[in-house]
Amino acid sequence: FMQSTLASFEGAIVDSTPLTEFEQITAGPLLLKVNMPLTDGNVAAVTVAREKAADYWLTWALQDGNAHRPGAPINAQYVYDTKYRQNCFAALLPVYNTAFGADGASLTAAESGPLDEGYVGGGS
Repeated sequence: FMQSTLASFEGAIVDSTPLTEFEQITAGPLLLKVNMPLTDGNVAAVTVAREKAADYWLTWALQDGNAHRPGAPINAQYVYDTKYRQNCFAALLPVYNTAFGADGASLTAAESGPLDEGYVGGGS
């Protein structure tokens, strides 16, 4: 998957700069960090790659052995997801600010998801 994805990009150069602290925390095993021209073909190739990566994850997540564990705290996934989204925001913000200027923060928020709900019913 990784080799064919890289081969599908036009003019891509693997980015060998060290990962930031937040990139290290949030990067998964399918991380592919490249620089490439903005072309219709590359946009289409990235779309295909993201769909395939999501399909891999969803296939894994829906297997019986990976379901929420009976007896586990009901909010355990929420707590994990909230911290993960915070780290994703921190990893993406400098990248998107550089790429998109004034729109960087709003695009980062859209990509990383909501950071938290205002009220989650903790007192009820």
